[in-house]
Order: sequence, then structure tokens, then C-alpha cells
Amino acid sequence: MLSKHEMTDGKRHLEEILKERPAESAAWNEAQNRFQFVDRLLTQCLGWQVPHIKVEEPDGDGGRIDYLLGEAEPAKAVLEAKRQAVSFGDLPGSNRMQVRKLKPLLEASPELRAAFNQCLQYCALKGVRLGIVCNGPQLLVFQAFSSHGAPADGECYFFDGFQQYLDHFQLLWKILSPEGIAENRAYRDIALHRSPRIPPKASESIPDPLRYRYRSPFQENIRTLANLLLEEIEDNQQVRKSFYKDCYVPVEANNRHTLLSK
Repeated sequence: MLSKHEMTDGKRHLEEILKERPAESAAWNEAQNRFQFVDRLLTQCLGWQVPHIKVEEPDGDGGRIDYLLGEAEPAKAVLEAKRQAVSFGDLPGSNRMQVRKLKPLLEASPELRAAFNQCLQYCALKGVRLGIVCNGPQLLVFQAFSSHGAPADGECYFFDGFQQYLDHFQLLWKILSPEGIAENRAYRDIALHRSPRIPPKASESIPDPLRYRYRSPFQENIRTLANLLLEEIEDNQQVRKSFYKDCYVPVEANNRHTLLSK
């Protein structure tokens, strides 16, 4: 899947859509909100092509899914749209645009929890890992499945207001454009916060680990002395036997030590 235009074009289209948005948009019903904004956000701003979007898809349990995003089989994401009047409220820390805990948002807004549960059910029925909820000015992106715990205990991205769409359009494009969905960008980024990978090696913090370090005069003297005493000791038959006897551990003792260490 490829976007039909560049990210800069998508942001320009979003600015135009928001300028044209009428004052009575808050009274739009769900169908009108989808037609006037969500459809245009996907196709004109995020670059989705119509063949890669399914709408009103039966969920197999009597319900219908607003949007299935991705290739026909299998879909990559479920988007559940709500009317703008179903506001998710003034949520805590909503000005932070980063991966954040999902549970505080759900506890602060019954409307968001209801939309989340509905989207989560659709994801489960379709075997989709990424869920999206949007009422127009607010948009939630979350993991619908994780081997590390319940979805509600995980993390999410949350855009609160059209201005955040514009201010963080690069992030919006990264996680919800056709390429972003195809590459599971949102799912992978959220997963890194829930299950961090192995930390980098300590040696990576050393500025120049391969740099030659000059020895002190004392170290040079010790090295010279060692070369004089030990360089040809194995070739000296008079001290060879004593050297091995006094300087090496017998095989039996070494085996006992190894067994003890286990």
C-alpha cells in the first residue's frame, strides 16, 4: 500500500478542510461526520486509496464496522467513528503528544470507554491488532491485542483537538498513513513502551573503545620483567616441570571446581 500523495500535501489538505469546516459541525450526526471529515481525513490527508478501505463491513455478530483499513484480507486496522457531540471530554494530560497510558483516559471518560469497548470487540471479531476511535476533533490509537496484558492496561496515542492534528501531523502520517499501517508503525511503537527491548551494551557508551591507551612507566617495567622471566620458560627443561606443577591447577581439582560452580 502506498499513499497517493506526499505528507506535505496531506497537511495542506487538512488545513483547507479545517478552514472550510462550518460552525454547525458540532451538530453533525455520525454519518455526516464520517462523510464530511473522517472520509476526507483518510483519503485527502493521509493518502488512502478507496480500494484499500472497507466501510460498513459486517463483523460476523450482527454489527457493522465503520472502517476496515488495509488490504482486503487481512485488514490492518479498525476505525470506529462517532459524532462530534459524543465528546470524550477534557482528559488528563491531553496536551502531551506521546505514547501514554490508556487506563486514565478510559476512567476519565465513559464515552471514550464505550467507544473503545465497541472498537475492541470489532478488532477481536476480525482478528485485527490496531484499533482507532475518532469523533472528529479527538482520535485514539491503541493496541487491540498484546501478549503482555489486557488492551485497557496498555498504552496509546491520543490526539485532542484539530490543532494537535496539525501540530503533530508528521506523527499522524507516520502511524496512520497506508505505509504506516502496512508497516505496523503504531503497534510497534506502542509495544516498545509496554515491553522494552534489551538495553544497549555498556561498551556503546564508551566514546572510543578501540583507542590505544598508553601504559604508565610502572606498567611498562612490569611487562618487560614478565617477558624476561616467562618468555622462554617452556623451553627450559630444568624448570619446566616445576613451572607446570606450581602454576597450573591439576585436572581433578579443576573438574571439582567446575562441578561445584554448577
